[in-house]
Parts: sequence; structure tokens; C-alpha cells
Amino acid sequence: MVKGKAYRKTWKEARKPTNKRASSRVKSAKRQTFEERTAKKRALEEVKVKQAELLETRKEVRKARHKKRDAKKKRKEENALKNGQYQVIKNTEKIRKWHRNAKKTLKTMSGEQIEALMKGR
Repeated sequence: MVKGKAYRKTWKEARKPTNKRASSRVKSAKRQTFEERTAKKRALEEVKVKQAELLETRKEVRKARHKKRDAKKKRKEENALKNGQYQVIKNTEKIRKWHRNAKKTLKTMSGEQIEALMKGR
């Protein structure tokens, strides 16, 4: 039913579309030119390269920070070993009677390590 026919219901008549071709109503989408597409592609590639560079620098900074932290931790442990007071326990039977926390503080070392500690002082 097209608008313009005799019809008793005017509200229905007002709702009817006028007789127009569908092709005249459809608007075609604006297509990009080849230059626009290539420019957009180039810009996207530049962004990707920049992003990769930023990620790489971030990784390097993190690695350097991690390396520095590990070196500091190692130095701290070595200094704690050098500065501590130690005594050699010859009778190990007494260790069994110690409390658990006291046993945790006990460190077992080889003869070479003990000599190196004594030499460092």
C-alpha cells in the first residue's frame, strides 16, 4: 500500500511511506582513496614500531633494576657473613638439646669457608 490511496484511517495514511525507489534512499558509504589508506597504514606501522621500542626500553630498565637489586642483596649477605661473630662448635651433641629457633641460626660451613672468613678479618 502506497500513500495517496483512498483510505479511511488517516493516522495509518500518514505513516505510509511515499513511493520512492530504494536506491535513492540508500546512501553509499564514503570510500577512502588509496593514498588515505596507505597513509593510515603507514601511521599504524609507525605506532607499532614506537610501541615496540617503548616496550624494549621498559624491559631493559626492569632488567637493570633487577640486576642491581640482586647485586645489592648479594653484597649485603657477604657483609653480614664478614661482620658476624662466629664460633666453631666441636662437640655437636649439644646441638640436639637446643631450641628450634636457636637451631635455625646455626650455619654449617666447610673448613675452607671458615678459613676464608677468618682471613677476611
